[in-house]
Amino acid sequence: MTPIRVSLPRFKPMHGWANRLLRVDLSNGRITAQPIAPYVPDYIGGRGIAARIAWEEYPDPVEPFAPENPLMIFPGALGGSRSPYSGRTELCAFSPQAWPYHWFTRSNIGGHFGGELKRAGYDGIVVTGASETPMRIVIRDDDVELLPAGDLWGKDTFETLEALEAAVAKGARSFVIGPAGENLSRIATVHTATSSACGHGGFGAVMGAKKLKAITVVGSGRVEIADPERITAISRDIARDVTTLEGRGPDIEAINRQLAEAGGGRARRYACTEACLSPCGVFYEDVPGPATGRRHSGHWFCVAPLMAGWGDDGPISRQGVFDWRLGLRGGFEANVISNRYGLNQWELVIGMVPWLASCQNAGLIDTFNGVPMDWRSPDFWARFLHDLTYRQGMGDALAEGGWRAAEILDLGRDIIGRYYTGWGFPGHWDGHGDFANYIVYPFWLVAALQWLTDTRDPIPSGHGYVARVMRMGPFQRTLTPDREPAMTWEEMRRAGEIVYGDSDAMDPAAEYRGKAYPAFFHTKRSVMKDCLPVDDFVFPLLYGARSTEDRIYRAGGVEGPSIEYNLFQAGTGAECSEDEFERSCERIYTLERALHVRHFGRNRAMDELVLPAFEYPENWPSPLTGQRHALERDRFEPLMVEYYRLQGWDSESGWPTRERLEALGLGAEAHEEMVAGAERTAARQERGEQPAPPEPTPVHEIHPALMR
Repeated sequence: MTPIRVSLPRFKPMHGWANRLLRVDLSNGRITAQPIAPYVPDYIGGRGIAARIAWEEYPDPVEPFAPENPLMIFPGALGGSRSPYSGRTELCAFSPQAWPYHWFTRSNIGGHFGGELKRAGYDGIVVTGASETPMRIVIRDDDVELLPAGDLWGKDTFETLEALEAAVAKGARSFVIGPAGENLSRIATVHTATSSACGHGGFGAVMGAKKLKAITVVGSGRVEIADPERITAISRDIARDVTTLEGRGPDIEAINRQLAEAGGGRARRYACTEACLSPCGVFYEDVPGPATGRRHSGHWFCVAPLMAGWGDDGPISRQGVFDWRLGLRGGFEANVISNRYGLNQWELVIGMVPWLASCQNAGLIDTFNGVPMDWRSPDFWARFLHDLTYRQGMGDALAEGGWRAAEILDLGRDIIGRYYTGWGFPGHWDGHGDFANYIVYPFWLVAALQWLTDTRDPIPSGHGYVARVMRMGPFQRTLTPDREPAMTWEEMRRAGEIVYGDSDAMDPAAEYRGKAYPAFFHTKRSVMKDCLPVDDFVFPLLYGARSTEDRIYRAGGVEGPSIEYNLFQAGTGAECSEDEFERSCERIYTLERALHVRHFGRNRAMDELVLPAFEYPENWPSPLTGQRHALERDRFEPLMVEYYRLQGWDSESGWPTRERLEALGLGAEAHEEMVAGAERTAARQERGEQPAPPEPTPVHEIHPALMR
């Protein structure tokens, strides 16, 4: 395709929103713009607009690698402004990673791309079609170019980002893919900066299938907000408290001493998201790598530090799951290599490698592409990541993701379910598949409800309950026995009454009681965070504040649960009440549900495919009972019924009711379209054109060696 350049019109300006959506069709080179005013404030921004476009334009699902699959990139309503933690960006598409269906789902990324896109005058990008040759998109305010990218194809993510900044402008922000995306790995990521990645979803492979190597943006404008003083007042209070919340912030001096002892390098504090008020990441520079001999630099955060390994010498046992002991230098090098290739680190560290190591321990496998599997060797990790990226030998199956690889290789199919909770994704804050995050009964019951109705691992924008209830309450003493917990059980129960309307919501002695409403509450909060956006590690700011007597969070005179609404109101000036704002989040989540009923016939029976992942004893015993608990289906049943009822969905079918769709302003026609689509799905399944739901894996079929 020859280079194409267009200059696009602008539409009536708005507070917060740029009121312009960029569309690029790679099949024919067509570049257009449209206003987003028809979508807001009803769909807020980010994830909400993406869901509405998917509903309007995709009556039937498309294959992830088909040209028709829309790659949607949306900063939120407040992206590019001074609103706190507003730098995150949402990517949405039909997912190559999702299983057994390629749900239309999302991933989230930090960095500065989203803010720069808003300052260039765009609320989002929708890319459709596919090029026959590698291409890249360059956005400079109103001017958009579609350019050849053959010279970048084959480069890793770091090399590509550096080349684009040199070619376009210093400070230009880019979304790029590495070799994993080019080779259509279902666990390929989209990157900006050195460690900001859209991990889950496989969206790097969506870009690879489109032959889209990169999108670069340079914006010279600014995002006008309705009430800057209000934003400043709220931000000031958040900054005051959040830096002390959970003892945030790394000990840079200690890290630099460790680096010196390990052979060199240096570290500094790093903010991974634009408009961050509390940088908690670490950027490492010139750390010598034991496998490659190169000095590596980059951000090391989230799950990536687990690449160093994690022994069982701490306060709780990880049951040898992360026992590869690469150390600081080896772990950081593995982090940089996987980021350069563009590989999903959560998939690797929480799911794939623990599964392979368990297969090895069970005597099912001992070599990888002819090399002994030695997870304590940096050289082996380098070989493993290379062959996975370039689909060499066994790496070809692993590039399909761990869940599919178990079936393709007929390897450890009774083991894989120990680490993968559902929908093709490894566990996360679920007390069963994820051995990294300490959570015990009964609080993982809320995670089980969140997994039940989502299209991916729900926790990256749903930490609000599962992480905070463990880190704030007395159960945290298990991990930090020398430190007093942030809140007593009495304070936790009182906070549960204030935030959720029920003290049982945060009372471990209440067991199953009171756990349905927090799950419903946090599905709304997940949508809220993905639409504004705000940072999931900070929001929602509900309880645990050190500056208030009752420990309930307040900022700018606003109660914790209302902070997001007040930021939205101050940023956009939208004329909607707080109830209407929350109703918008319910509308978006329900529309996503209706979309998947229409596309895949999704129902309660399909939801329940995740439940076997919770029906064996949890990873760690409850400090309250001293026992390891498993989900009991008969006790969980009332929670599911209540959870569906709160969503406004039929509790038997799991489908949104006609009344609910009408109440959310979607109209009776949405129900008719949903039902008609489900009928088309059933017809495709009968003809064998679309897979029928698989049978759930019974608990007793999980490999007995893992049922410790």
